[in-house]
Amino acid sequence: MKFKKGDKVLFLNEKGGGIVTRIIDDEIVYVSIEDGFEIPYVVGDLIKTAHDESNTKTREIFHKTASDPGNQRQSPLQLLTHQTDDITCGIYLAMVPRNQDQVLASAMDFYLVNHSVYTLYFGLFLNKSGHFKGVSSGVAGPSSKHHLGKVERTEIEDWNHSLLQALLYRDGKTEIIPPVASHIVFKPVKIYKEESFAFDPLLHQKAMMVKVHTIG
Repeated sequence: MKFKKGDKVLFLNEKGGGIVTRIIDDEIVYVSIEDGFEIPYVVGDLIKTAHDESNTKTREIFHKTASDPGNQRQSPLQLLTHQTDDITCGIYLAMVPRNQDQVLASAMDFYLVNHSVYTLYFGLFLNKSGHFKGVSSGVAGPSSKHHLGKVERTEIEDWNHSLLQALLYRDGKTEIIPPVASHIVFKPVKIYKEESFAFDPLLHQKAMMVKVHTIG
């Protein structure tokens, strides 16, 4: 089935639906879901929301096929998004290899990723032998990223035990989130393990995601 930008779709193998926002190729499109995130989907896992007979038959055929183990196959998107279900609402430090084909050797771009509906006003400090040094500050809007800079692999340990301070704001009626002061802790050795890197829907690239603070 062909899709175009703006099509309303339902998910065949899970509840809900969304709107097609981008066409990657004949197999993969991006869908904006209810919470505002853009998620990549295989076109075979989607149907248009028009409630016609053909869509009903398509849904029935899909469920019959999925229930037959002999017909199951690995989606090309499974390799791309094998850890996106782990992304919960919160703030993350993302380490993105500049060369996506050599994730275990490439220099990194570091991002602060705001997987939430709040606007994030932040300051980031590196811990240099027990003394904090301010290295970045700024604003990250809802469901957005903020580039912190290029980091060589020899410098990555400097980012372990760094500190994020932040305020979270949202227009209109909202829950008040206390100010954030969170240490960023991770195992630097994980950058040399392939399974540490997964596709992130906001970065649109494979990244090692370090959870800094959970929201909600």
